[in-house]
Amino acid sequence: MPKKNQALTIGELRASGYTPVSVKQELRRNLITMMRAHREVFQGIIGYSDTVIPNIENAILSGHDMIFLGERGQAKSRLMRVLMQLLDEKIPAIKGCEINDDPYNPICKHCRDMVAANGDKTEIVWLGREERYSEKLATPDIAMADLLGDIDPIKVAEGKYLSTN
Repeated sequence: MPKKNQALTIGELRASGYTPVSVKQELRRNLITMMRAHREVFQGIIGYSDTVIPNIENAILSGHDMIFLGERGQAKSRLMRVLMQLLDEKIPAIKGCEINDDPYNPICKHCRDMVAANGDKTEIVWLGREERYSEKLATPDIAMADLLGDIDPIKVAEGKYLSTN
């Protein structure tokens, strides 16, 4: 449910001054905000405050990619769930898009066609953090295709729905 005065179309979004940023920029900005406010970022993570957590913070601040590796029970999943809290509370996406296209730069044919036809009247929705994050436990019996899924980027670029065979 959009907040009062929250944009509902691309035109309203433009008028609001919204500027999209990459996930890395978003994480960095929100981490800096929390650090300046002296708020604990990694609540509930015990035993890593002098080792792992400073390295994660440095990686985010530097814009690095991260991979968490380790034995079971070493808080990898918990750390990733905590990192989700550094995402913006909500971001806009084109309404009805299967891949949640950026309203200013849609990549799927369906959304590009919709924006071409409707312009600034194209409707948007606001996605919460939980809708932007998912996880898959990688056990020895999991194939790479299970982790990445069977999304065909050519199908998306042609404007076909992901559910289309």
